[in-house]
Amino acid sequence: TSTDPDPYHEPLLDVSRITRGKIELKIESVDVEQVIQEAIETSRPGIDAQRHTLSLQLPNVPLQVRGDYARVAQILSNLLNNAAKYTPRGGRVSLSATNEDGEAVFRIRDSGVGIPQEFLSSIFDPFTQVDRSLARSHGGLGIGLTLVRRLVEMQNGSVTVRSEGRNRGSEFTVRLPVAPASDFAKAADTTA
Repeated sequence: TSTDPDPYHEPLLDVSRITRGKIELKIESVDVEQVIQEAIETSRPGIDAQRHTLSLQLPNVPLQVRGDYARVAQILSNLLNNAAKYTPRGGRVSLSATNEDGEAVFRIRDSGVGIPQEFLSSIFDPFTQVDRSLARSHGGLGIGLTLVRRLVEMQNGSVTVRSEGRNRGSEFTVRLPVAPASDFAKAADTTA
């Protein structure tokens, strides 16, 4: 018997708990640079295994979002893992974060297999997989993006996807509210 955890158990359990309202978020001011570094550290093995080039673009000034640190990191790492999984070996993955009109905007781009137009509207639905043979070879149930969407929405954000089609890569955009300026002051006081 194997003691390895079931790779599908945790995301499926998370979706189930969210659907039943059994997940509680710890909403606080989250440092964008720190949460991005956490997500990259979690995703690094998959990115490195595929020999992808990872580029990162951080905001010029400190940026904080209003959210649950662990869940924001989970959202970003899920999207990075997806990008790594569906990008042919030696591809490109990028993550950027900006402040746009009171929202922290995270963009995860890849040079991967892309998403055909007919799947764009349903890509966040449970058990949706663009290419079942590819998904099977990489593992996955088709619930990772459902989990991402639900976690983003629970934090008053939104997530969208854009792709020019098969083999043209994709871009996922996550928008979360920026933490109020008063939260920045409190964070500075506690670290001083």
